Amino acid sequence: MIRKLSSSDYDALMNFVRKEKEWNIFIIGDIISYGFDSSVVEVWGEFGIISGNLKAVLLRYRRDLIFYSDSEDYDIDSFCNIILTTKCKVLSGKKTVILPFLKALNVLQKREQFFMRLDTNIPKEKIEPSLEEYERVKVISKDNLEENLDKIEMIVYLYQSIEEFLNPATFEQIKQDVSLGRSRIYYIEEDGIIVSSARTGAELPDMAMVLSVCTMHEYRSRGYATMCMKRLCSDLIKEGKSLCLFCDNPKAANIYKKIGFQQIGTWVTLGL
Repeated sequence: MIRKLSSSDYDALMNFVRKEKEWNIFIIGDIISYGFDSSVVEVWGEFGIISGNLKAVLLRYRRDLIFYSDSEDYDIDSFCNIILTTKCKVLSGKKTVILPFLKALNVLQKREQFFMRLDTNIPKEKIEPSLEEYERVKVISKDNLEENLDKIEMIVYLYQSIEEFLNPATFEQIKQDVSLGRSRIYYIEEDGIIVSSARTGAELPDMAMVLSVCTMHEYRSRGYATMCMKRLCSDLIKEGKSLCLFCDNPKAANIYKKIGFQQIGTWVTLGL
């Protein structure tokens, strides 16, 4: 049985998705931030006929969909009907549960990314920045947002210069995420412009995503992105947060592995 979820389903939903919390960080974060009654978020759940327990979840956030199940036993036809009614253009999630939708939907595009998680048992020296590195990397958070709006404009310009960023975040998106405490930005400034950056996204009390790691082309091969990553990872580990990220660039993946990230699976995004 599939039905739309409400606030009365909060505990059951969280118990279900937190079994693999890193895979479900967006679902968890969206529900915590927007609840069940927002125009921004809708959630559907499939319950076992006999057990009555959740077995699959579909979440809409604006125009994007995320699907999760802890097994391959779900009603794909009914979920496809819901997906079509939303008119959303993107469906994503863990590879093992998303691939069956390839045959069930009219898929225009498929993208696969490494899904990586930071090993919290790595040696401290791998991620601890030197004093010079620490001071070189600046941070924008909700506490100093208003005084750094010009920096966010520079970061948006940086994102727009990166060829790999197909749909870079806008000024308003970044500002909203930072103001809500869902994101903070780490950056290096040189020659009066921001040349390298990394930021968190979907921040929760116990975990966060790493997003938008980049360096302006003319300033690459200087270790700037690694500096940003080291301070970001060091800060959040001290706060007791686990970190994960997406990556489809083997060269970048090797850099993340040197810092201490390990691939735990594959994330698939379908364009509909």
